[in-house]
Amino acid sequence: MDNQRAQFILQSFRPDGADAHDPDFAIALSLATENRELGEWLAQERGQDAAFAHALSDLEIPEDLRDAVLAMFESVDGELAEFDSGFIGEIAPEGLRDEILDASEVERKVVLIRRSPKIFKWASSAVAVIAVMALVFLFFGFSGGSVLAGSNPQEVEYSAIEMLESPFFSLDQINDRQAALYEWLKGKNLPSPEVLPEGLGDLKGVGCKLLKIGENKHKASLVCYRQENDNIVYLVMMEKVALNCNDLCEIKSAVGRCRDCDKNDEWAVTQWADAEHAFLLLSKMKPSEMALLFEEA
Repeated sequence: MDNQRAQFILQSFRPDGADAHDPDFAIALSLATENRELGEWLAQERGQDAAFAHALSDLEIPEDLRDAVLAMFESVDGELAEFDSGFIGEIAPEGLRDEILDASEVERKVVLIRRSPKIFKWASSAVAVIAVMALVFLFFGFSGGSVLAGSNPQEVEYSAIEMLESPFFSLDQINDRQAALYEWLKGKNLPSPEVLPEGLGDLKGVGCKLLKIGENKHKASLVCYRQENDNIVYLVMMEKVALNCNDLCEIKSAVGRCRDCDKNDEWAVTQWADAEHAFLLLSKMKPSEMALLFEEA
């Protein structure tokens, strides 16, 4: 067994010692102890595996992830569930592992172009990445990473805060120029602010995002602004038809309605509306600090 085949074997085995008694693994591991270059490579691989595992362990898994995944499978007419049950029922044919190793050896000898050793650099971690990302996609994709649930301003408020606090939250467009963000929104036929609270006008932008509201997926916009202290202020804009919001005040009265979110008092919120749109302003600050955003500089 040469070093290249040993590398292929070592990076294809599980890093938890479950394959320690496999004869090919034992031979490859023995080579790593005798060959300095191979040993250094293996140490680096194990270090990367450990760092990756540590990073995954820091991820907070939502408590309702399992129920959300199961509900998703039940909601797609059984197609994915049928695929899953069929896949689980398949058993790898006997001798498949040896055939793969033999095929890799033949390919190495036939192909003259030297392949980069980085091709399989993260092979041992790739399965974990795929598994985690699949769960993330199932939970956040099907539950709507850009979808805000609710049919009234308070429900949308709660949903917006949950989205903003998610570790998977991202923006569709990044730019520190407000004008560029509004231009992007208008290009997507999304709501864009005509009148802003005085304190937002001179702030730098951060980015913006397309949102969808409620079961009917009404299009909405999110724009993020950065204060001088690096605190972020979030403005959600939607058509009034997306909500039952007849009691929303005009922007001039929104300053008097700045309050703590009654579900998460780390956030201050206020709401207002014009003839066509409803607006929701959110930020991690005190209501008194939010009220200052409506005052002239």
